[in-house]
Amino acid sequence: MSLHTRSEKSALAGSYRLTHELDGYWSSIRVSRLTKTLIPSPEQSFTNKSNITLEQARDLYLKLKGHNKPKLFHQVANRNTGYVIDVLGNKDLSDLTSIDAGKFRDSLLSKGLASSSVRRVFSSIKSIVNLSIKEMGLDISNPFLGTYIPDLDDTLECQPIPPKTINKIQLACESINDELRWMVALISDTGMRLGEAAGLKASDVIIDCAHPYLIIQPNSCRRLKTKQSERKIPLVGYSLWAAKKSIQACESEYLFQSYNKTGVCNANSASAALNKWLKLHVEKDVVIHSFRHSIRDRLRNVECPSDIIDSIGGWSKRSIGESYGSGYQLPILHKWMNKITDPG
Repeated sequence: MSLHTRSEKSALAGSYRLTHELDGYWSSIRVSRLTKTLIPSPEQSFTNKSNITLEQARDLYLKLKGHNKPKLFHQVANRNTGYVIDVLGNKDLSDLTSIDAGKFRDSLLSKGLASSSVRRVFSSIKSIVNLSIKEMGLDISNPFLGTYIPDLDDTLECQPIPPKTINKIQLACESINDELRWMVALISDTGMRLGEAAGLKASDVIIDCAHPYLIIQPNSCRRLKTKQSERKIPLVGYSLWAAKKSIQACESEYLFQSYNKTGVCNANSASAALNKWLKLHVEKDVVIHSFRHSIRDRLRNVECPSDIIDSIGGWSKRSIGESYGSGYQLPILHKWMNKITDPG
């Protein structure tokens, strides 16, 4: 560019000053670009960080969804969040990636968890993270969504108990004749869930009538698994024997007070004790829940209609029509249950 002078001295001075100013200008641009790359602005930091960690996400989840939920709900959320933190650390949600989710999946599988158990853990973690994303208005995606979990066909199916083995167990219960065995016998000819049996109140046992039965309903110590679980179950065979023994010995509000001392039904403790005893009498992979599988087979074998089987076991209705009305009357249910305890 022209400096508009004929003086060499003035031209050199002007050129030097202009070059100095241009160097400063270009230098400032380079520094500005460098700082933007290395140091995000406060606005960028606010946008990129969720400012909520995994632990905080869990606490928010329990605060909003844990009200009136059983102790197990809180235990599951705490346990599964702990699994993630053990592997990935207590990260900010915005720092979690799909690679982290894959790493967490691999760690669970390496511990020997069945693929179905891994899916349950992921389902819990996805719910916890999703709630924080929605409640906090975070502009991030849930990294645990869409993580591939292979179907390894490694789930052990609960096996039904053969009729001869059931009878062997029932005779052993009658011989030992104590609270633990009464619970086994009560389950053996009703097929109810262990938690349903362990949390029974004495008032739920109706035996002074033509058709003795149990009332399965929620109470302050235990909830029910589903709405269909609320039902009446006829008492027949060894279940009727066990109900009578339990009522005679009962001195409290709950039929099995030892498993309801803390205000929460401790079905896990009952499960451990019962399964330990059953190992002495049953085949491999048979547990207390196997009686529930067996009752369905036993009712099928006497050609009991499937909707009556569902009604007795508290299984979900197969059609909308089956949910209409008040269901089968006790005499009808008794007729079919009597057939499995006295097929002849």
